[in-house]
Formats: sequence, structure tokens, C-alpha cells
Amino acid sequence: MSEDPSSIFEEPKHVAVLRRLHLIRPEHRAQALRRVIIAIAVAWLPLALLSMLHALAPGHGELLHAFLTDIAVHARYLLAVPILILSEYIILPRLDLTARHFLVSRIIDTSEQARFNDAVISTRRLSIGIWPSASMTVLVYAIVVAIALTVHPGVFPAWHHADDATHLSLAGWWHMLVSLPLLLGLLLSWVWRVGVWTRFLHQVSRMNLHLISSHPDKAAGLQFVAFSPRMFTSLALTIGIITAGTFANEVFHLGLNPMDHPAVPIATAIVVVAIFISPPLVFGRSLLVTWRRGVFEYGALASRLGTQFEDKWLGPDSLVDRESLEKPDFSSTTDLYSVTANVYAMRPVLFDPRAAMSLAVATLLPFAPIWLSVIPAKVILTQLLKLVV
Repeated sequence: MSEDPSSIFEEPKHVAVLRRLHLIRPEHRAQALRRVIIAIAVAWLPLALLSMLHALAPGHGELLHAFLTDIAVHARYLLAVPILILSEYIILPRLDLTARHFLVSRIIDTSEQARFNDAVISTRRLSIGIWPSASMTVLVYAIVVAIALTVHPGVFPAWHHADDATHLSLAGWWHMLVSLPLLLGLLLSWVWRVGVWTRFLHQVSRMNLHLISSHPDKAAGLQFVAFSPRMFTSLALTIGIITAGTFANEVFHLGLNPMDHPAVPIATAIVVVAIFISPPLVFGRSLLVTWRRGVFEYGALASRLGTQFEDKWLGPDSLVDRESLEKPDFSSTTDLYSVTANVYAMRPVLFDPRAAMSLAVATLLPFAPIWLSVIPAKVILTQLLKLVV
């Protein structure tokens, strides 16, 4: 493994195995597409084939229909799993770019560069190490066993069972041993990456940072970190798809009225936004110290210049005419006050409302078809006409 400190996240261990087996190509686009195809072929296709095979047995013809109408299983393995895989090619390079920008923008003091490189290397080891991967595999199957032992069999869909609710069908066994662990593994790997990313940001926040309280981004030069949660939009969409798929089954198969349960999508969106917005908040202490120092320093400087300006131009013997307004004193005072205003307007918390909004919208988007399915078309057309007219 390379110790190059320029990259935090490299390919996971299972991707390296697929590459060695010549199942994927090194090109990113071809690799991503092939990984998606392999995942669908492993997670979803056997469920369909085994359900079809089981449906051929006498008295089990309804099992194939139960599988085909199970919205949750299709949402998980035809949509969520591919998006989780593709997100690696979208998010991980952007995380690396964000990490490198600490050096490019010279926020990291030269005395801290070795410490920063050590943080990058330790973060990469945590993100792709053998022990985290092995531990995650054990955790995934522990969760599957816990689900099998604690969840009532009647909760599982009909295609999951054999002759009765106490025995699994072949499709049910495949789902519990292969499909569900694959989905959980992808989800937990992203939970782990977000945790590792948060740890890295926390390490950086404890370094000697060159923060500028008068920076025009009003975040001491760290606004690029506040923008970083936007890159997790695809993960928010995935969580929304998984939750909405389960919710859709209850709506269309059990007759649940979604209008009576608005808390499901809202709570999901709140949790998702809270998770992905939180990593940049670790800089709160550094920003608060920088803001306080800037308020005192720039405030004192502005007061001194303001006093000199008023003594010179607002004294009893002063005469301010058209030519006076063109003097450098006026422009320099205006410039300093503009810079000082940036200091006072500085936000001690790295929070981007637009990032939070994009995450919330991505999470709620999969619920839209469910809501639209129960709202009469006449009501929708009436509301659209009101917007147009």
C-alpha cells in the first residue's frame, strides 16, 4: 500500500479482489458499470430466479407475483445498491480534493505539514485497512443473525418463506446470506467512511491553522469545508430510496395512508441531514477563537482609524468639499470598514443552508411518487394551474 499523503480514500479491499479476478477493468467508468452489473447479478437476479423456480411448484404460483410486487426489494437492489457503488466514484475523489485544499490554500501552517501528512496516512489506513474490512464483515452477519432471531417471520414478504412462515425459501436463504449482507456492507462502509472523514477533520481542527477572520467567505477561509456535505447527496438519495421502498409496501399492500404518517419522510430527512452536516462542525472551537480575536483586533484598528478620520475631517475647522471626497482617506477608511464588517459577519459555525436543503430534498425525493399516488389528479392540476395563473 502506498504511503502517498495526497490521497485519503483508495479502493476498498473487495474491489481489489474483483480486479485481481479480472472481473472489473481499471478504467473508472468501465469499472463502475461492471461493479454495478455484478452487484445486481449477485443481489437481485438470484432472488428473481429462485422465486420463479419456487413458483413453478404446485400451490406456490403466487410467490413470483409477491416478489415482483415487492417494491422494497427492487428499490434496495436495483436502485440503492448501484447508487452506493457509483457514489464511491463521485464522493471519494471529492473528499481527497477537499483534504488537499487544506494544503493548497495554505491553511495548514508549514510547521504542521508533517502532522497533517500523518493524519492523512492514518485516515487512509482506517478507510481501507484489513481489520476494518474484516470487522465490518463480522458486524454485517451479526446484524443479519440478529434480524433472523428477533424479527417476526410474518414481517418478511411472502416470497421469503417456503411452505410456512417458519421456514425460508431458497430465495429467502439467498436474501439473508448474500443480498442483505451486500446491502448492509455497502451501507456500513459509508457509515465508516463518514466517521473516518469526521475523525480526519477533527484532527485537522486541532492543528495550528492559518485562519483569516477577515476572509470574504465569512468562515475564516474554511467555507469549502462547509460546502463538503453537498457531496453526500447521492447517499441521502439512497437512504431515502431504501426507506421509501419499505414505506411504499405498507401503502400499496397494507393500505396505509401516507397522509396520516408524514413523520416517516420528515424524520428520515432530519436524521440524514444531521449525519452529513455534522462533520464540518468540529471546526467550531477554532472558528470561535478566530472570530473573537478578529473582533478585538479589527475593532480596535477600525476605532483608531475612525478617530483619526473624524479628527481630520469633522473638526470645527474642517471643510469637506467635492475635492475632499476624492482624498485617499475616504477610500482607505471605507476599505478598512468593509474588511472589518467581514470580521463581524464571520460565522463561528461551518453550516451551509443550501447543503442541508439539497440533502433534505434528495432524501424526500423517493417519497414523492408515494404521495402523488394518493393525491387526486384533480387536486394536483388545480395547484399547478394556480401556480401558472
